[in-house]
Amino acid sequence: MRASGGASPRPAPPKRSAPPTTTKLPVPASSSLAMPAPRLAHLRRLLSLHSPPPHPLAPSPPPPPPPSPPPPPPMAGAAQAGAATGSAEYEEVLGCLASLIKQKVRADTGNRGNQWELMAKYLQILELEEPITRLKVVHVAGTKGKGSTCTFAESILRSCGFRTGLFTSPHLIDVRERFRLDGLDISEEKFIRYFWWCWNKLKVKTGDDIPMPAYFRFLALLAFKIFSDEQVDVAVLEVGLGGKYDATNVVKAPVVCGISSLGYDHMEILGNSLVEIAGEKAGILKKGVPAYTVPQPEEAMSVLKQRASELGFHLWTHGN
Repeated sequence: MRASGGASPRPAPPKRSAPPTTTKLPVPASSSLAMPAPRLAHLRRLLSLHSPPPHPLAPSPPPPPPPSPPPPPPMAGAAQAGAATGSAEYEEVLGCLASLIKQKVRADTGNRGNQWELMAKYLQILELEEPITRLKVVHVAGTKGKGSTCTFAESILRSCGFRTGLFTSPHLIDVRERFRLDGLDISEEKFIRYFWWCWNKLKVKTGDDIPMPAYFRFLALLAFKIFSDEQVDVAVLEVGLGGKYDATNVVKAPVVCGISSLGYDHMEILGNSLVEIAGEKAGILKKGVPAYTVPQPEEAMSVLKQRASELGFHLWTHGN
């Protein structure tokens, strides 16, 4: 209702409430969150932090968004595929290697000597006859533990400052595991480059009289090429099978030979007795080259000692 004779009165404005007060919780000096200043400064340097630490009760700031990837550089042609091109080429390399796997090689014991003699011709084709004479080789055969022995030997030599090459078999996932330079698997780029160098030369020079080398022989030749060109100080080679006719046994003057624990293995090729098997393993021993072994079964040890006597050197045995 309007008041008589004038305008209606304005309503009184509502009272404003006082702003809420915040209470800061002090952090006692004896709190477990406190840290000595020198240690905190050292931690900041380690973590590259240049701002003071947040209050322990303050909410954590949201993580920054990930940086945008840089745009690819302008490229043309097949090189534009980048890693995909390398990967495709590596698959082609693996396909070529697979073509060298011959099912009858391991079971064919009648011409092992003739097959092994082909290694000399392969070395000639690849111009490796002289380079492998400059390699300082540690050569290890055996039934059990030869791969571990090679790996430990390489690690010790590398820790002493030597540039090392290591050739072992088999591989678990990638064939490049068989070739190590200074403790690391050979890079894909280097593997591809050395592979094609060897593959192309052998393809041109081989035929009906001299066939392409089988899978393991090719890998051994590839190892010699890699270690020679990379100029390693020492190459540690694990025998693939047996010793006498193994592809790695083309090294005529290793610096040292080793034979790990002997037992029954590959009997369809090496023989049915420890005497026969030990005779095959002893095939890596060379005149004038120091040789070491571990305690062996009596019949195997007698074969190794007899071979050492024939070559005119003392066979060192662990523990003796």
